[in-house]
Amino acid sequence: MPSTERVPADDPDVVAFVDALLREMAERYDDDAGTIERTDPAAAWILVRDDDGTAVACGAVQPLRKSVPEAPAEHGEIKRVYVVPEQRGRGLARPLMGALLALADEEGYTYLQLETGTAQPEAMALYERSGWTRIPNYGQYTDDPRSRCYALVLADPVDRRG
Repeated sequence: MPSTERVPADDPDVVAFVDALLREMAERYDDDAGTIERTDPAAAWILVRDDDGTAVACGAVQPLRKSVPEAPAEHGEIKRVYVVPEQRGRGLARPLMGALLALADEEGYTYLQLETGTAQPEAMALYERSGWTRIPNYGQYTDDPRSRCYALVLADPVDRRG
C-alpha cells in the first residue's frame, strides 16, 4: 500500500520529479522546459512512496494568487502532479490526489483549480472521474488552446465553522 507524506520543496525526490515532469511536458507539447512557470516557493508538497519506500509520485498545492493575482486567499491551485512513468497505471494518482486535497484543506483552501492539457488525456480523465469540473482557462493558460482547466470546491466556508 503506497504511503504519502508532506515534504519540503527541496526534497531530492521532488526536485528530480519536477525536473522529469518539466522535460516530459516540454516534449509532449514541443515547448522549451525553461519557459514553464516554476512552482510558488510557498507551495506545499506531497510525496508518494511505494511499499519499499521508493518515491513514485509527487504533487503540490500553492496559492492560486501565483497564477491569478486577484484570486481570494482561500483559493488554491494543484501543481506538478507526477507519477514516474514506469509506475503509471497502478492507481497511484488516487492516493496522491487524496493527499493533495487533504493538504489543501489543512492549508485553508476551500476551492481549487488546476491546469492540464490536451496531450495529457490520462490526466483529464483522472480529474473528470474525481469530480473536477471543467472551467475556462485562467492566468497564463487563458489563450492556450492546448490547456484544459478544472476546478473543485472543497468546502463551503460555512461548513468549516461547524
